[in-house]
Amino acid sequence: MIKETPPLDQVLRQRAALTPRRTFVKFNGKSYTFREMDRLAGLYASFLQEQGVQRGQRVAILCHNCAFYIAAYFGTIRAGAQVLPLNNLLTHEEVGYILKDAGVVFCFYDLDCRGTVEKLDKKGGTTFVAINDVPAAAGSREPRFSPSDHTADDVSTVLYTSGTTGRPKGALLTHRNLIMNARAVTQVIHVAPKDRFVVFLPLFHSFTYTVCVILPLLAGASITILPGVRPFSRVVKSLIMDRITLFVAIPTVYKILAEKDMPWFVKLLLKLRLCVSGAAPLPVRVIGEFETAFKVPLLEGYGLSESSPVVSINPFEPGRNKPGTVGLPLPGTQVKVVDDEGMELPPGTPGELAVKGPSVMQGYLNRPEDTAQSIKDGWLYTGDIASLDQEGYIRIIDRKKDMIIVDGLNVYPYEVEEVMYRHPSVTDCAMIGVPHEHEEGKELPIMYVVQKDGQGMPPKAFREYLTEHVAHYKIPRRFIMARELPRNATGKILKRDIRKLYLETEAKAKRPAP
Repeated sequence: MIKETPPLDQVLRQRAALTPRRTFVKFNGKSYTFREMDRLAGLYASFLQEQGVQRGQRVAILCHNCAFYIAAYFGTIRAGAQVLPLNNLLTHEEVGYILKDAGVVFCFYDLDCRGTVEKLDKKGGTTFVAINDVPAAAGSREPRFSPSDHTADDVSTVLYTSGTTGRPKGALLTHRNLIMNARAVTQVIHVAPKDRFVVFLPLFHSFTYTVCVILPLLAGASITILPGVRPFSRVVKSLIMDRITLFVAIPTVYKILAEKDMPWFVKLLLKLRLCVSGAAPLPVRVIGEFETAFKVPLLEGYGLSESSPVVSINPFEPGRNKPGTVGLPLPGTQVKVVDDEGMELPPGTPGELAVKGPSVMQGYLNRPEDTAQSIKDGWLYTGDIASLDQEGYIRIIDRKKDMIIVDGLNVYPYEVEEVMYRHPSVTDCAMIGVPHEHEEGKELPIMYVVQKDGQGMPPKAFREYLTEHVAHYKIPRRFIMARELPRNATGKILKRDIRKLYLETEAKAKRPAP
């Protein structure tokens, strides 16, 4: 493991010098050694400098998972610029907003995103370049670029938050933020050069890039990149053929695997030693079902883009994993739970989770007021409601802004959803709060439920089930059956979209017939 803290592009250069012939990236049937990936990064750095990109300017990547994504990422920061990964699922208007907000000068894109690029306003000051064109134009020539004098404390990456509660904001992350986060994670899960990762979650997401790219780079491990999670059979094939040892995924994937009827010999061929879940809450039921089916530890962690992103993870040591919690803070990271006045609360008492440590962002791009609200005295206020037990394990209860007030009492949807996931016919659920029709300022809890195929449980059955497990005031007033729930690229349920759908449906139902 590389121990110094140089800029990220220099980490790649050092690794290429240490293990030049070892495979770093596999993609689409081709392997790239650390030395080959370092050379590709140099080609992108050369290209950007030739185009006049200056230190501190921002270069975006609008691209599906591929080997060139990683080369462009490291090449951008090698040129002294800041890299801005874009969510390729966004509309052209959403992408355009981010490009303008961040003042992006260059944007690499792939052919699958060409439609979005064609719809963007080309007068916005951003130059668009196909990501494949750079190495193709360079051919066999060696990269020529002027080394930038950036340091580990310079901003390397601008990550725009998912915007589930409003307009997205750009979190400013330094080289040191990301490197220290990856180092701390590997202390917990003990990554070694012989480990092999499969990357099918989108590379634009902080969870994927830190844990599945930067961490393997530091350890000298290898990664197999897949374009995406679909078809899922491709993920399973990679697990076997690439002899994957460390599997990083989101709860939705583990639910699929736990419920999938795989032949016994497939499981026998797997070389997995550890699985990690993040980016969204993992139901306790899924942990039990998965570990029973695969005989592999499944550890849940927690994080957010503003903390580079991992804050905590359950320990790998036998007997120390606590399902239902997101584990202990990473080494070097401090956490506390506070009330609305910022006063620290005792163990077991719910409040807002605050985080302090080397992975906390520098702030939000061009938003000093939002930065001041989120970071106070070095503490990042996450907006998540949590509690700590006597041993310091973190239990995430809900998003602060998702909290529902019912008759003056606080209701945290995740608590109720966790109970719903235990029901044998429930495959997905989400609880939202909506304004009371007749009482201003009052909210009603509404539960959306996706049932397993062939199941047709009536709402009454779910109400009776919850009555046995949660307080009466927490029980949803309505249960709405749905085929699926809207999610973002990392599997996080978009409650804002569900709430909007509910209100639109209700308004339409009340309109008089024409």
